[in-house]
Amino acid sequence: MQPEKITQAIRKAIVDRDARSPAEREKIYAAARIAVGRQMNGGANAAVIEAAISAIEASFAPKPEKKPSIFALGPAIRNSLPPIGIGVLFGALMVSAVWALMPASQDGNQVLESLERRYNETLPQVPVAVDFLRKVSDSVIAMQKSDRAGLEAKAAKTFIQLRKLDPELAAQMPASLPRGSSVIVRANAFDFKILFNWTLCGAVQMTHPAMVDGVRTKADVLGCPYFGLWTPAAANW
Repeated sequence: MQPEKITQAIRKAIVDRDARSPAEREKIYAAARIAVGRQMNGGANAAVIEAAISAIEASFAPKPEKKPSIFALGPAIRNSLPPIGIGVLFGALMVSAVWALMPASQDGNQVLESLERRYNETLPQVPVAVDFLRKVSDSVIAMQKSDRAGLEAKAAKTFIQLRKLDPELAAQMPASLPRGSSVIVRANAFDFKILFNWTLCGAVQMTHPAMVDGVRTKADVLGCPYFGLWTPAAANW
């Protein structure tokens, strides 16, 4: 699938939804970033889609002589994309991550509306997940005070599933979180790192970027595998 395909879908969504302000357009861009990032589990190249979005957004800048046409952006998009692997990347990105989600009869605007809907459905669960992470950190801190030896025997050397560290708390994970959500923990007598897996990481990457685990997440990809809470000394675990 050619790069023009995704840019046309985004442009059509902007036109059909009459997204005149930067804030309105950013909502469409965010839906595309998050949905694609989650579907690819962090495997897409962020520079590629950001270059496409930048070129589209640049077309809305005022021009002194001539009003730009949003349907004349194909060459600008092509020139801004990395020269290697464009066809392969966009083919895998779009076929497996976006168009594969929709019936063939749906147009680009419907695709973007679906992506935005999925993003908006996911976003309210971010504070729910963050609140649960705080409960887990409270539990770990309590263990550090009351049973340091037991905590270190279980979780000091490697990450373990929360259900192995605190089965009772693991059973209290909110049912509203996406299916497949899980928490892993590593802790010693003084420090800890508590991580949620990928199911909400794309939304967290947009709303709480400081919570994204830099050890397991490359800076140049969409989506992310883990986010969470940690003490400064445990940041590189």
